[in-house]
Amino acid sequence: MLDRQASGIDDSSDSESSSSLSDHSWSSSLNEVHNQTESVSEDRYVKKDPRKIARKYQLELCKKALEENIIVYLETGCGKTHIAVLLMHEMGHLIRKPQQNLCVFLAPTVALVTQQANVIEESTDFKVGVYCGSSKRMKSHHDWAQEIEQYEVLVMTPQILLRCLYHTFIKMEMISLLIFDECHHAQVKSDHPYAEIMKVFYEPKSTKLPRIFGMTASPVVGKGASSKENLSKSINSLEGLLDSKVYSVSRKEELDPFVTSPSVTIYDYGPCDNGTSSLYNNYCTKLVEIKCECMEILRRSTEDHLKRRNMKRLLNRVHDNVLFCLVNLGIFGALQASHILLSGDHSERLELVEEEGSSSESSFCDKYLAQVSEFFISECMKGDHVSDFSSLDILKEPFFSRKLLRLIGILSSFRPRPDMKCIVFVNRIVTARSMSFILQQLKILARWQSEFLVGVHARIKSFSRKTMGIILDKFRCGELNLLVATKVGEEGLDIQTCCLVIRFDLPETVASFIQSRGRARMPQSEYAFLVDSSNKKDMELIECFKKDENRMNMEVASRTSYDTHTVPEERIYKVLSSGASASSGYSVLLLHNYCSKLPHDEYFDPKPKFFFFDDLGGTVCQIIFPSNAPIHHIVSTPHGSMEAAKKAACLKAVEELHIVGALSDCLLPKQDDANPEALSDSSDSDENDDDKLRGELCEMLVPSALRQAWANSDDIVHLNSYLIKFRPTPEDRIYKEFGLFMMTCIPAEAEKMKLDLHLARGRTVMTWIVPFGVIKFDKAEIQMAQTFQEISLKIILDRSEFVHEFVPLGRADVLQTSTSTFYLLLPVIMKDSEKTMSVDWNTVKRCLSSPIFRLPEQTVTSKLFPCDGTLQLADGCRSVRDLENSLVYAPHKKLFYFITKIVYEKNGLSPYKDLGPSSYVDRYIRRFSIHLKYPKQPLLCAKPLFNLRNLLHNRKQEGTEAHELEEYFVHLPPELCQLKIIGFSKDIGSSLSLLPSIMHRLGNLLVAIELKHLLCSSFPEAAEVSAERVLEALTTEKCQERLSLERLEVLGDSFLKFAVARHFFLMNDSLHEGDLTRRRSNVVNNSNLFKLATRCNLQVYIRDQEFDPSQFFALGRPCLRVCAKETEENIHSCLNSLEELDQGRSTEVCCNKNHHWLHRKTVADVIEALIGAFIVDSGFKAATAFLTYLGIQVKFESSQVVNACRASMSYIPLSPHIDIPFLEDKLKHHFVHKGLLLQAFVHPSYNKLGGGCYQRLEYLGDAVLDYLITSYLYSAYPKLNPGQLTDLRSVSVNNKAFAYVAVDKEFHNFLLCDSSGLSDAIEEYVDYIKGSNAHNGVLGGPRCPKALGDLVESCVGAVLLDSGLNLDTVWKTMTSFLEPIMKSSSGLQLSPIRDLQELCQSHGLDLFLKPKTAKTSRMFSVEAKVTGKDVSETDSATSMSKKEAARIASQLLFSKLKSKGWKPKSKSLEDVLKSTFKAEGKLLGYDETPIDITEAGIIEPITINGDQCSNFDPEIFRVGGDVVVDKYPSHSTNAGHRLPSSSIIGKLDGTIEYHDWDCDPQRAGCSVKETSRSRLYEFCAANCWKPPLFECCKEEGPDHLKLFTFKVILEIEEASNMILECVGAPQSKKKEAAESAAEGAFWYLEKEGYLIDGE
Repeated sequence: MLDRQASGIDDSSDSESSSSLSDHSWSSSLNEVHNQTESVSEDRYVKKDPRKIARKYQLELCKKALEENIIVYLETGCGKTHIAVLLMHEMGHLIRKPQQNLCVFLAPTVALVTQQANVIEESTDFKVGVYCGSSKRMKSHHDWAQEIEQYEVLVMTPQILLRCLYHTFIKMEMISLLIFDECHHAQVKSDHPYAEIMKVFYEPKSTKLPRIFGMTASPVVGKGASSKENLSKSINSLEGLLDSKVYSVSRKEELDPFVTSPSVTIYDYGPCDNGTSSLYNNYCTKLVEIKCECMEILRRSTEDHLKRRNMKRLLNRVHDNVLFCLVNLGIFGALQASHILLSGDHSERLELVEEEGSSSESSFCDKYLAQVSEFFISECMKGDHVSDFSSLDILKEPFFSRKLLRLIGILSSFRPRPDMKCIVFVNRIVTARSMSFILQQLKILARWQSEFLVGVHARIKSFSRKTMGIILDKFRCGELNLLVATKVGEEGLDIQTCCLVIRFDLPETVASFIQSRGRARMPQSEYAFLVDSSNKKDMELIECFKKDENRMNMEVASRTSYDTHTVPEERIYKVLSSGASASSGYSVLLLHNYCSKLPHDEYFDPKPKFFFFDDLGGTVCQIIFPSNAPIHHIVSTPHGSMEAAKKAACLKAVEELHIVGALSDCLLPKQDDANPEALSDSSDSDENDDDKLRGELCEMLVPSALRQAWANSDDIVHLNSYLIKFRPTPEDRIYKEFGLFMMTCIPAEAEKMKLDLHLARGRTVMTWIVPFGVIKFDKAEIQMAQTFQEISLKIILDRSEFVHEFVPLGRADVLQTSTSTFYLLLPVIMKDSEKTMSVDWNTVKRCLSSPIFRLPEQTVTSKLFPCDGTLQLADGCRSVRDLENSLVYAPHKKLFYFITKIVYEKNGLSPYKDLGPSSYVDRYIRRFSIHLKYPKQPLLCAKPLFNLRNLLHNRKQEGTEAHELEEYFVHLPPELCQLKIIGFSKDIGSSLSLLPSIMHRLGNLLVAIELKHLLCSSFPEAAEVSAERVLEALTTEKCQERLSLERLEVLGDSFLKFAVARHFFLMNDSLHEGDLTRRRSNVVNNSNLFKLATRCNLQVYIRDQEFDPSQFFALGRPCLRVCAKETEENIHSCLNSLEELDQGRSTEVCCNKNHHWLHRKTVADVIEALIGAFIVDSGFKAATAFLTYLGIQVKFESSQVVNACRASMSYIPLSPHIDIPFLEDKLKHHFVHKGLLLQAFVHPSYNKLGGGCYQRLEYLGDAVLDYLITSYLYSAYPKLNPGQLTDLRSVSVNNKAFAYVAVDKEFHNFLLCDSSGLSDAIEEYVDYIKGSNAHNGVLGGPRCPKALGDLVESCVGAVLLDSGLNLDTVWKTMTSFLEPIMKSSSGLQLSPIRDLQELCQSHGLDLFLKPKTAKTSRMFSVEAKVTGKDVSETDSATSMSKKEAARIASQLLFSKLKSKGWKPKSKSLEDVLKSTFKAEGKLLGYDETPIDITEAGIIEPITINGDQCSNFDPEIFRVGGDVVVDKYPSHSTNAGHRLPSSSIIGKLDGTIEYHDWDCDPQRAGCSVKETSRSRLYEFCAANCWKPPLFECCKEEGPDHLKLFTFKVILEIEEASNMILECVGAPQSKKKEAAESAAEGAFWYLEKEGYLIDGE
């Protein structure tokens, strides 16, 4: 029965409610469902019915949950989850697809999410999706829409649902059932996601609300929540927040068959004896001494004050954890703790000691831990002490604490049981790991297989979710039987066979007491506590927990009060357009997430910094943003607490970031937004990987000049005629002159086409076209011409048809309707000294008169025997005249031959090839078993019919000469030949072998001309580009021709990136480098270029297929594969994968519509090549016009350049730190705006100007340098093939090459950074570069800091802006960099791994690259090994990067193999450059007018009292003896660099003014009031000191003139045992007296060096 006094439900009300159910009716009564397991749901789709195994109270609670929102309060093991499953089952009609509603099941931990999801899947047929911290892929609306479409029940952690609700991935109205597991976390006063979900997104007045179902074993949580005063408030508040009522089972006997209550046992470990206690005190004192030594060293370090304080706080936390382990575990526990803390990296150490922080410097902690470890090791080795864990002698104090010895005794004496399991609960991660290690080593506990279980933390790499899952699985199956767990093991872990639960550390709350007890699930289980009998508080605590639990049960049954806690008001920022929102609490997380997405590296971790001050109205929070953020600082209004002020400031920051566009309308950083702002006219999102591999079926355009047909009905047809000229080299062949005839005129650019055709042995034929005006054809001539062309194409392409005795010729109307081109290729005769041209109709008619084209009944019977002037052929007697210069077929060889002449001096009886007595007769008998009937007939001189080839290939090696090739002839007996085509001579055949290649190139050129005309009609600048250049840009490498787009693509790619980068830089002055880079990427990526190209239908112009003569189709030979919508898929389905195409597993299938497969990258490459074509032939203006035509905006206003220059004035205060004249000399440019040069040297870690760094300039400089160097290489090395040009560009345009320039120009000396790690790395790298090793080409060495290359790029960006975007000026700067760039790349391979692979492949060697298993000192080792016949070589390398280690090892092994004679077949890049022609490098295409930026004004450094205003050092002077005043000039900039903790010490009127050029004077918070007393509290907290103690030590004078004297007491940790007491001056008010004492304390702290300059 249900128990709920507040709702008035008792046994009678239950019976009443059972007779009238809600709309969610049951399919049978509760008893029927419980007793009759065979009953099933009426829904025929539901196969699993959880009601079959349900207990009666579960069904009753489920029924109540259908009527209203409830919270089920039952002990662990009572089956709360099954009630939730029953509720899902009953509400299935609302959840199942195709319904769009969801069930969301929330669980607070990853382990519970996985566990509960498995239960739901096993119990129901719902489709279940699981989401926890590892669901990083769920970043966008698109991702979540797919999940919602696929799944019906979503099981997740509350943090994920909260994020989805804030960013509108999921909306509350989409949820029909919302289940909270461990719902007691939903406390009104907490920031738990459960509470935030309900407070922010659950609107009770809404028309559509989810059903709420909560589950808990303890409805209250937290210290004091279960006290008599707070209990009813806590339960009432939980109900109010969840809009639910708490229900339980009134008759506990119903639960007894299902729930086992363990016996509670208290084990006393007693206090330490005096001797041991004294020893522990000595150890503790020693640890404090070691800590103080480290603190003193830290105090004297030159680190940034913020970092020092972070390090000090971390050191205190580490010390506290070691001390805790010493007291609770003993020496070995403390020793193991120090080893664990020492072995992890910095982030892992932070998590182990449960400390928040970001300082990457851990050397002081390392020093402390090393000394502690050494001390404890020495203590273990003293006297007769032993360190062997297997020895029983060691089981004593101080090696083990009494507490740990008691635990060991319990475990060793525990009576063995089948499948027994034990969980030991501790409160700290370090304790769990140390204890687990110790228990594993003790042989006395050999039957206990132990492991530790802690929460999954991102920074603890050694304990991942996968590791946690493996440990739990091993524990369930019995492979492990002892877990040492933190509180992560308290909630919900279902371990049925756990029989012993030990609280090594006592629980902190009643909820923890109840939940850890619930882990003991076996009958006769034990719930044990370890307590110190001398500590009455421990003993009372356990009894208190029992009383609180009883009181809680009674309160649920009968309420004593209906009071609730006040729900704090939550401020919300909401975006109306999208519905996305952020609360003040969530904004803190959102702000940190945004900053983490800012550009960063190992030396710069962008995080917001928070500073707090006392104001008249409360505490004020100021946020200082990383220097590369679009806003620099935010100041909150006064609030009652630091936490409230921080939340308010973060919420204000989120609003500001959204306003400036740094956050999208969904309040996501732009890179996480699924629908980014449109960066061009194409705003579609990128395709996935499958889309990138899939080809697009495109139609290949046939030029319009070749498509215009003539009408067969016309009596006279006028065709434009063109003579096709042939000039062979060498002149060893005769080619019959041919003419091209077509309806339209060929464009003038096509008439100039000259084409070199490559034949065998380096021979070439130069061809060109000569126009000869219009020629008239009558109807009969057109018919003959078409038929002749059909014959010609059949002979060279479909010769097998001529094997037959009769070859039908197609009708002209059929040919015309099935072809896509209309032109005629006919033999011609030149007359009047080659001034006129006419068709060689005699040859045409002779060919058409051949018997093979006539039906057998139309053929005149030939004479049976030869006579004079005739020869006997296989198909009868033929005239010698018909036979000469004709085409015959030799059946015995199945070959066609051109007959050039009759060899009268030879016959069948003549010696075969003049080689001896054997005759042709003998030869044919022996070789073919043919007996010649007419051996005396003269032989025929024949040349085999050629096989048509693609003559556009580059078959001639560079530098080789053409050689004459003697023609190949054979002698054939006439009687073995069949006459096929009369008059079809060898010369005609030679010409026909060239014509398909010529027409293919001509067609491609005409397509390029059409595209050019199309572009000219859109923008006139296109007229300057040549058709040949356009054709080059349209022709891919796959065509295997002597021209391809790749060189142009390299150039176009670099210009596109430069133009788009320049545009975004000037148009978005508030965006950081990362956002600019992403926006540029969205424009220039292959997917977007493909979409833009297809929108303009440019893909039809692309030539991406190698010319295959067998698929040459023209008038007379149409493509018979007809492609229609219904047949298209079947015809072209074989090619749908880029991988298949690249690997040659599939071949293109041609159709009558010229469809072919194009891949997105190919289309994008063509676009970039077209840009390159415009650059080379026209210039920037034409290329920019083409980009605008595509829809890519790259234009900008001159004023934007001027504004960018003006903005640099904020960097003028840095002038004293940088030698401007020196740098101007190095850059070959005198700066008008010095601030640009200064900005170029500000690293993002340097945040003393209140924002700003070089990253934006670096982004711009990177783009312009890429283009300038590419332009130089393109023009300087015209003979390099595309691959070599790309390799040379990669070698020249990279951070390492630019770093070499920075060192050569000494830029590193002027870098302004606030990272000692970066400074050290730069110093080490510079020493290496300047040393002998670097010049000798020795590999390895220190890692190149990226900041060095960034300096070069930012300087170039600064020069570009300061010159008004004058690339001629920047060209001079760039050329001065070329020498160090080339010097850095000389002798180095582009990719040693690739070169080694190619070497091994060319010689059949096997290559293995194996990472070494051990990773020590954060270094990676890789071994490279080559094996083969008679060779086995190995080399290895170590580096901080695995990739770099592999590269170095490959380089070393490559060099070793090369020295032993293993030469690569291809030349190295260095060898190619030495042998290739080099021209003068040019700046290609620059035709823009520089912008006059002098109107921005020349900004001179501002000086005050002769000093430039960049002098930030404050003037310190004495006021009134004991008061230290920090006086700042009125021109000081953003206070951000002066605000860490107590870094500003001011008195006077108590007000600090912030002067910032970017600060809005109307903005609240630009002036805040801070007291010395509050700063002293802050200073102590930041230095991890105890808070200062203020006391009124003296009162004097009458009441109306009373004076108060205060003193402040400080305990300075760095000075061991030192307490500072400062007495202030008497004051009439207590507050002022305390201020005076605080000021005195500051005076002393500065005098003794505890304050840093400027504090």
